[in-house]
Amino acid sequence: MELAEIASAPTSLAPGATIGRYQIIRRLQKGGMAELYLARQLAAAPGAEPAAGLASSPPRYEKIVALKRVLPHLAEDAAFVRMFLNEARLAAGLDHGNIAHVLDFGSQGPEHYLVLEYVHGCSVLELLKEAGKHGGLSLPCALTIVHEVAAALHYAHDKAGPDGRPLGLVHRDVSPSNVLVSYDGEVKLVDFGIAKATAHTRVTQSGTIKGKLAYMAPEQVRGETLDRRADVFSLAVVMYELCTGRRCFVAPGEFALINRVAAGKYERPSAIRPGFPEPLERIIARGLAVAIEERFESARALQLAIEEFAEDHGLRLSKLALADAMVGLFGHVAYPTTQALPAPVPPPTSEPTPLPLEPVTRSRRSRATGWLAAGALGLGLGLGLGGPRLWSAVDEEASEPDEPTTVDDPPGPGPTRTPPAPSDPVPIAAPASPDAEDPTAADDDALVLTDDDAPTGARRRSGRRKARKTKAAASETSTKTATEYLPPSRRSDGG
Repeated sequence: MELAEIASAPTSLAPGATIGRYQIIRRLQKGGMAELYLARQLAAAPGAEPAAGLASSPPRYEKIVALKRVLPHLAEDAAFVRMFLNEARLAAGLDHGNIAHVLDFGSQGPEHYLVLEYVHGCSVLELLKEAGKHGGLSLPCALTIVHEVAAALHYAHDKAGPDGRPLGLVHRDVSPSNVLVSYDGEVKLVDFGIAKATAHTRVTQSGTIKGKLAYMAPEQVRGETLDRRADVFSLAVVMYELCTGRRCFVAPGEFALINRVAAGKYERPSAIRPGFPEPLERIIARGLAVAIEERFESARALQLAIEEFAEDHGLRLSKLALADAMVGLFGHVAYPTTQALPAPVPPPTSEPTPLPLEPVTRSRRSRATGWLAAGALGLGLGLGLGGPRLWSAVDEEASEPDEPTTVDDPPGPGPTRTPPAPSDPVPIAAPASPDAEDPTAADDDALVLTDDDAPTGARRRSGRRKARKTKAAASETSTKTATEYLPPSRRSDGG
């Protein structure tokens, strides 16, 4: 699966991107249906908490895997996606040494993917290209690959479900790109049942069918019902190319290619390679029979025919010999590592973390409410404690005139009372003796406390009463004085 890297398209996944619990390392291949990526399986989904009892930093990854991602133009087809997931579920139940295990499959938003075991090697397509530079692949290695793929197909064709009934699986896409050979000589068949999902989709892409037509059975290109013998035909085409190093069905256009496949027109192997074994040519011809009933009835029958031929001609079908051939062609290829990959980025949570605006707003509101309450309390206390003082000041201001008070003379003639000249001495009252009693204030003193003991309001009330008495006495004196200077005819008492 160590295919040549292709320049990433705008819709491709960048290294470091994650799908589920898988992180992309690099893209390996792009086809008409999907993109194949080298990825690593993370120990846990990005952002997940480590399990109880484990270290706080879990391992960065568990193993290297191959991730096949459905292309966007197919992911939009609901029928294809449903078929893809159903076929992936069936393929996940296959457990055979020559079938690449389906480890996982699923969807993440618009992405649909299939996770396979990683095969450290290359496809038969790449193997054929490299071997063509060195005179082709040896016959024993070619037959070893076909023998292993036949074993995988027979297992899948006979696979039964949990109820014991055969599942009737047909691969539908046995081709050099879907057969992998590891550098250790292991042979793996991939993409079981995915071609069925592609056949049922309404979405097509130019060039997608053309590359597969050369490996389809005649009944498949005609759109007829398929069974296991369609896979036998496709495997015989791969066998032809492995043994000869040439394409089996070649035509200048798509319709011409369909006609050649339907008619079974191909060049005989012995015409390409002189001395090609005739028994092996007959095996290939039987596998490529246009009539279904003339073909091998199963992949197991083809496998047995290969074993008999190898035994009769002294050929050894060996995985060790295949591994030596792989090293001779590709050298020692190091297993991929992930040292240069960035740490996985946790995906966004379903509910984004709210910004700390609301708590700040609430705090400001709380402080504003507290200030208002404190202001109201202070205003209330000020009115309660300062009100009497304020009204006392108003009373005192009203009781003290701004200018010296003069008593208007009554109309008519008569002398006018004038205030004393400023030079006249002002008599100063001597302080009262502490033992002296004021008979005029006897009743009021009972209600007035001393300055040290009386409350502020009581002192103010006493002051106001004294001010009123003083004012009344002054008024009485002034009235009496003014009356004395009136003529007898104007006095109120008639005197």
